[in-house]
Amino acid sequence: FGILPVTEPRRYGPTRNPWDTERTPGGSSGGSAAAVAAGMVPIAHANDGGGSIRIPAACCGLVGLKPSRGRISRAPDLGDHMLSTDGALTRTIDDAAAMLDLMSGHEVGDATWAPPPEAPFAELSRRDPGKLRVALTFDMPIEAQLDPAYERATRDAAELLESLGHHVEEVDAPWKGADLLPTFSALWATQVAASVMHGQLVTGTEPSAKNIEPLSMWLYETGNSIQAPQYVAAVAVLQAFARGIVSFWNDWDLVLTPSLARPPVRHGEIDPLGENPAYEFKKSGEFTPWTAGMNVTGQPAISLPLAQSEDGLPLGAHLIGAPLAEGLLLAVGRQLEQARPWAERIPPEPAG
Repeated sequence: FGILPVTEPRRYGPTRNPWDTERTPGGSSGGSAAAVAAGMVPIAHANDGGGSIRIPAACCGLVGLKPSRGRISRAPDLGDHMLSTDGALTRTIDDAAAMLDLMSGHEVGDATWAPPPEAPFAELSRRDPGKLRVALTFDMPIEAQLDPAYERATRDAAELLESLGHHVEEVDAPWKGADLLPTFSALWATQVAASVMHGQLVTGTEPSAKNIEPLSMWLYETGNSIQAPQYVAAVAVLQAFARGIVSFWNDWDLVLTPSLARPPVRHGEIDPLGENPAYEFKKSGEFTPWTAGMNVTGQPAISLPLAQSEDGLPLGAHLIGAPLAEGLLLAVGRQLEQARPWAERIPPEPAG
């Protein structure tokens, strides 16, 4: 169901990170990320409802762009889930721009849709972005511990942006002090419940502990317990949060944060089969404190593989743009890729 920032299903066992097979490739699009990082494929489809493009990109040393809400249609079968969007995991900015051009567009009847860009994203990615105002922040919308390696990597990304002519300033984030986890979790649980119900209709199988993992079952039951007025209230709270957040980009072109709070975790650190699903879900948020907020606001965001830890694990830089600013994110991403090329980095466990 694409729930967690790890990919460790009971049936098949953990998907392994080519950079360290004892660690997660991220999730929920961890299989896509592992395949691209290992050299099995150059590009893979992914989707992002709470970070599931950007998290695997950060874990596996890839480019992961979450498009704006409505940029890519969910037609013909899926409705507007508010939080989720499709996208791709790639090794380069060129591939990310090309895939966004291929996937973008809306269908008649879509609940939300983004207006087409002024030019193809492949062209926009090659334009000079000019001197940009970049807000650097380490503020988190939930309480979590930041690994020192990730702080160093993010400050290094800020220095690289400054060397390219951009103005970077450390600021307080607009989401500082916001505790979104309870409201986000309520909306997330209803979407999981809807997905399980859809699976039940397709397969004719009743959901139970025999065919659904404990954390998924917990979210399904939680979602089923939420009444319609509670759901509507949760949507209203998140939309009010989004309005307050997006206005921050009136003064800044981009916001820079770490992609994750820690390098990719070891298998089992976040356990979908754990005895306390609520605790495992909380640990997921602590690993990925910056990603889900942009699913709430609908803004585009990208994780770029600018750094590695001392033991060779990928560390991502997370850039967040204003609504519809994918072209700017790609243009800045190209600047950074040219300044610090990453596409030729090969993990120690390539496909073979």
